Amino acid sequence: MSMAERIGAGGCIWLLVVLMATAPAFAAEVRAVPWEGERFAPGIPDSRTVLGHDFGERISDPDQVARYLQALHAAAPERTRLVEYARSWQGRPLHYLVIGRAETIARLDEIKAGMRQLADPRNLNRQQLDRLLDELPAIVWLAHGVHGDEISSSDAALLTAYYLLAVEDRLGGRDLEIAPTGGLGRDLEIAPTGGLVAGGDTLVVIDPLQNPDGRARFVHHYQSLAGLGPAPSPMAAERSQRWPSGRGNHYLFDMNRDWFAQTQPEVRGRVQAFLEFFPTVYVDLHEMGTDSSYYFPPPAVPHNPYLDAAQLASFEVFGQHIGARFDALGYRYFTREIFDAYYPGYGDSWPTLHGALGMTFETASARGLAGRDAHGRVVTYLDGVQRHFVASIATIETAARERRALLEAFVQHRHGPAERQAYLLPLTADGAGHPAGRVARLAGLLARQGVEVRRLPRAERLCGQQLPAGSYAVTTHQPAGRLAATLLAPESPADPAFWAEQERLAAKRLPQQVYDIVAWSLPQLFDVEVIDCNVSVAGYPLAEDFDLPVAPPAPARVAYLVPWGSQAAARFLAGALRAGIEVEFTRRAFMQGDVTYPAGSLILRVTANANDLHEQVTALAAATGADVRATATSWATNGIDLGSDQVRRIRPPRIALGWGRPASTLSAGALRYTVERKLDYPVVPVWMEQLGSEELRGFDVLVLPDGGDYAAVLDDTITANIDAWVRQGGTLIGIGAAVGYLGQDDAELLSTRLERRAGSAGAAAPDAGADDADAGEAPPSRGAPGVILDTEADLQQAITPEDEPPASIHGILVNANADPDHWLAAGLGSRARFMLQGDRVFTPLRLDQGVNVMTFAAGDSLVAGGFASAATLEQLQRKPLVMVQPQGRGIVIGFAADPGFRGMLDGLDVLIANAVFFGPAHASPIPGARP
Repeated sequence: MSMAERIGAGGCIWLLVVLMATAPAFAAEVRAVPWEGERFAPGIPDSRTVLGHDFGERISDPDQVARYLQALHAAAPERTRLVEYARSWQGRPLHYLVIGRAETIARLDEIKAGMRQLADPRNLNRQQLDRLLDELPAIVWLAHGVHGDEISSSDAALLTAYYLLAVEDRLGGRDLEIAPTGGLGRDLEIAPTGGLVAGGDTLVVIDPLQNPDGRARFVHHYQSLAGLGPAPSPMAAERSQRWPSGRGNHYLFDMNRDWFAQTQPEVRGRVQAFLEFFPTVYVDLHEMGTDSSYYFPPPAVPHNPYLDAAQLASFEVFGQHIGARFDALGYRYFTREIFDAYYPGYGDSWPTLHGALGMTFETASARGLAGRDAHGRVVTYLDGVQRHFVASIATIETAARERRALLEAFVQHRHGPAERQAYLLPLTADGAGHPAGRVARLAGLLARQGVEVRRLPRAERLCGQQLPAGSYAVTTHQPAGRLAATLLAPESPADPAFWAEQERLAAKRLPQQVYDIVAWSLPQLFDVEVIDCNVSVAGYPLAEDFDLPVAPPAPARVAYLVPWGSQAAARFLAGALRAGIEVEFTRRAFMQGDVTYPAGSLILRVTANANDLHEQVTALAAATGADVRATATSWATNGIDLGSDQVRRIRPPRIALGWGRPASTLSAGALRYTVERKLDYPVVPVWMEQLGSEELRGFDVLVLPDGGDYAAVLDDTITANIDAWVRQGGTLIGIGAAVGYLGQDDAELLSTRLERRAGSAGAAAPDAGADDADAGEAPPSRGAPGVILDTEADLQQAITPEDEPPASIHGILVNANADPDHWLAAGLGSRARFMLQGDRVFTPLRLDQGVNVMTFAAGDSLVAGGFASAATLEQLQRKPLVMVQPQGRGIVIGFAADPGFRGMLDGLDVLIANAVFFGPAHASPIPGARP
């Protein structure tokens, strides 16, 4: 009977992702498959054949993962496509393996082109659309191991790939009864033997290892401590990772937060691969604590407001089928808790905002081959592998059955949101420098993730403002309109009732129901102006080149000048210092002719440098995009002349970065990335325990990242060594928790203290006097004096703790006011934006102690985006955010919030450059004190 005849007969037809040629014999049963009755073709090699161990028996390292993919592709080249889509910082390849029927793989390029056509339905008529909906397969993308120490998903990927290529007959050996549920606009009926069903072909794309550098770090740790057998104890060294753990990549980034920022090459490659395919379903597989079970959607609230109704319904459909599979196998699971779908930078939310159905799966982690949970149960590595495998197969089954509905929902999503809005990015400069460069980088970032960006070919008045030629415009009336809206709007609102509930929980000191930051507006992260209004920009040409043209400088008679205030200028400075060019900077603004040079502007004198200075400067300008101008005079038409005492030389700083506990891996990695990759200047990580060494004298700058309790790690000897180093001329930069450490009595390097919650009695307890100690045994207590609680307010006052920190903030964007007279604020203008997390509020420095260079804005101006407790915001206003205090011949700089946060805050790159380059220029090292 033909396929068409079988469909016409009304029988339930089970199609595999791949069709195997008939084989005379079958491979032995695969132990890792948690059901019986399957037969596997011998022509497809299993894990033991290639790697020497069964699926889930050992933790495969990155090289083994790649080798097994290559073996599968070699065994079934007509049914697979193996693609390297990126390289990690450490040079490891990242692959995906496409699996499908031979005839489907043969037309893979045609399928990708068809999906890209569907992704822009504006250009399709009804006939074209129907043809694509009839012919295109469901594409399921399974992404594994973005966190390198969440290990089981990568071996689950290998098992899934093997199963799809090798299994014969039906998919799933035991009968499975699932009741009909409301699906994507119609009833969903899953037949008794779940499988990949008629209604269209299916492609599966398996990315087995998104973070090879982190996994390599974890596997090395585990293997170096493994014994005769797995040690499930929570105390076992093999299960307790040393700092920095395997979670992050080389720069310790959490790449599950980087999808729209795209700071890391692994993520940039993955985004481009996604945009080639536009998969209908995208799954990101993770691990969580050993004491948990398994999570799959529907997600928790809040939901990003730009998710559509069909996607929310689809979460229910997929979740119910996965749940039925788990119920049949006796697996524990939960949904709708912890993991929300609000922040757009996750590996599930970003694809969803492009129209895919993005989902996160989480399994309990053995953090090795075996781990014991709090109830005494042993969780094995194989347990995690099997659960991810079952969830993956259930996802493919559902996607195959719902192929047409998923494609139709994708098309509807790609029409954009109902609300039509335009976001205009003026290409303008202000007195603080050249934000035009940041505008161009922002426009390029949007374009790289599939957002249409248009450019004004001429100056024009729009939304009541005059925009210069070259300005950018983004409208939500486009296929990626929902993603564009959430990334460009000042706020991505959640239900007001949700935020009211968070206030209620905070008042009861209960955890808030937010998993990550609640503000992420790209214009605010880049600190550029955005104008939003309802205006048509459809007639303007799409931008193609986002690099602003840079005119080469003319030969200079006296000096080359570089206006300060841009990342390009900072990269120019870094390149000049690395090339041995003598560079100075000005602490005050000046003018030559009609050009204003803000404080911080660079001066490269002809007489102080080599004869090939012009060639060097021209090359650096071309490489960095910096605005470099030649001058034939030291005379200023306004402000200081070039020979002023307000001009200081910048010596190439030797920068040390505190590495290891108690530093946060995220803070340490992001700061290193910012200086090394965004500013292009070397940083030397130094283990915290080595900061007590005399070798610290070999550095000019020491950065202590945000993190935990520094006083518990840096003993008196280390603290004293840091203190002596600063006083001999070092520049010490503390971030977040490190500021608290520097302000403690044992350090006293910053005259600031952590505040307690406003209205509390304070942390100090009454001193016990000598008389009390000798008083002997006290009489039995009869309890506290009785009080009358007349009102609810009386009760709240009675139960309010006497001493506690301010309410914690999950991650909001705040405005900070800058002191225009201080060198550390050079190039920033009067205001900057920070990402604020945590519960730290610091007391301000007095004028005789130092300078509060940046302070939190007040009132309605404080919050630029996001939600936080009103009481905490009230306490924050006007408090210090950036402080500078001289100590001996050196200086101490304190940041209450991390300026390097996730490498996202492009608007603060200049502030970091000021600290590491200008800071040492204001210190006065003792001659001979440091080599």
